[in-house]
Amino acid sequence: MILPKFLRRRWYTRGLGFAIPLFIFLVACGSAGGATPSVTKSIASATSPVTAAPTAPMPNTTTDKGKPTETQIPASTPPAKATVTLPSTGDPEPTSAAAPTAVPTLAPTTASTATPTTVAPTMEEMPKDTAAISMGGAALGGSAETTLLAQQIFPEVPEGSLSWVAYESTLGAGQSLEHDHEFAFIYAKEGQHQFQISQNERTLATGEGGAVSAGESHTHIALDGPSVFWEVRLTAPGSAPAPKLPDATLIFDEGPLELVSEERLAAFVLVQVSTDGETSVHTHPGPELIYQLSGKIDYQNGLIGTRVMGPGELEGIPPRVSVQKRNPYEAEAEFISWFLVDPSQPFASPAAFQTSGDRGENLASPELGARIVGVSSNYGNGDNDSSFGASKALDGNPATAWSSNGDGGDAWLEIELPSETRVTSVGFWSRTMGTSAEIFSFRVINDNGEVLGPFVLESSDKIYYFETDIAGKSLRFEAVDTSGGNTGAMAIEVFGEPVP
Repeated sequence: MILPKFLRRRWYTRGLGFAIPLFIFLVACGSAGGATPSVTKSIASATSPVTAAPTAPMPNTTTDKGKPTETQIPASTPPAKATVTLPSTGDPEPTSAAAPTAVPTLAPTTASTATPTTVAPTMEEMPKDTAAISMGGAALGGSAETTLLAQQIFPEVPEGSLSWVAYESTLGAGQSLEHDHEFAFIYAKEGQHQFQISQNERTLATGEGGAVSAGESHTHIALDGPSVFWEVRLTAPGSAPAPKLPDATLIFDEGPLELVSEERLAAFVLVQVSTDGETSVHTHPGPELIYQLSGKIDYQNGLIGTRVMGPGELEGIPPRVSVQKRNPYEAEAEFISWFLVDPSQPFASPAAFQTSGDRGENLASPELGARIVGVSSNYGNGDNDSSFGASKALDGNPATAWSSNGDGGDAWLEIELPSETRVTSVGFWSRTMGTSAEIFSFRVINDNGEVLGPFVLESSDKIYYFETDIAGKSLRFEAVDTSGGNTGAMAIEVFGEPVP
């Protein structure tokens, strides 16, 4: 799967048939759980992973306080729920976790005790009559159970800026709605929901999902009582509800997706993580968006660190960024995810959260020529080389720290690197005084005004690293969320390669 640049490609297609040569449509037989509130946007990174932060000019003085062939709807009873599981490997440290290397297995049915079969290494190798999806690599791994709700493959990658935009609507018992729109996944949130395309029809129980092609006229019908459903469309950011959708409520608009090259497969999955369970640390060959249905998880990715996600919260991640979901809480957790991936690649590949040793030289080191060129303030109005001066954030000594002079959320520090650099990651360690002076999140701005972040810091007891993709010679680190007071940093590190 924030950050990062969410690239601009519009890709849905019209008039596609109902058959797909390589994949068939899976739908879960179980329920995805109870009601979920409207989305609460997360603090996202360079990503937000969901939306890019606005750009801002770089302050110039040391006194500024800146801040969619395809899989179609089957005409018969849906296949059994498929699950993908791997042995648990334990919770990793935020900066050094390694993914398991075991081969994932696919249970034949939800309740079956038969010996599982080995999953094929890539999605495109799946036989057309196989009622399962290949997750490849380590799947989502760990002890998490993954259920494919729907998928659809596209013949090409269209151009344009794309977003997952979800609207909720309710039909009364016996009511129906006919319309067409961009490619979309349908999610039956509450009650039985039937949708029809031409001569094909499908009934979804609560928590099941389906897919509808772009421009294909289809009908929604509420059976045996009211039906609450979502249409999660792949469309332009900021799009209005689909035509004729009654009483539509916006659930989320992810913002521009970051695409790579061949994201021709859209997948919609349900993931269940039991108490003390986890996924492996893994990456995907395209962007992922997750929406928390129930329970809580500790969500960690290589861009924002770790954050707690509860019901109704949303998080996105660009392609090939390390990610893991863990459940240290008392209740089982469930979330749903939407993916755009290259079907010729493993759906998920083993990964790890990098440590500084994996990153090369710290380019923010004064020994390599880096220097402080701006700071909001130093404690006691001292200079940069004073006891709590800005240079202490770059000296590589965890016993020293830069402290601002009570700047709180307005604290900032600007570093000039030895040369123009393609920055691939940064490290940040916040100082703290217990109840004050701690930075909970920060952002980075280069000398062209490009903004990455906010990056979320899990604690103040170690340095946390975040993957980036930004070029510049000067980087300004700004506090975003803090506990106020004399905020500052124990250490700031920068990694990357010189720009030719």
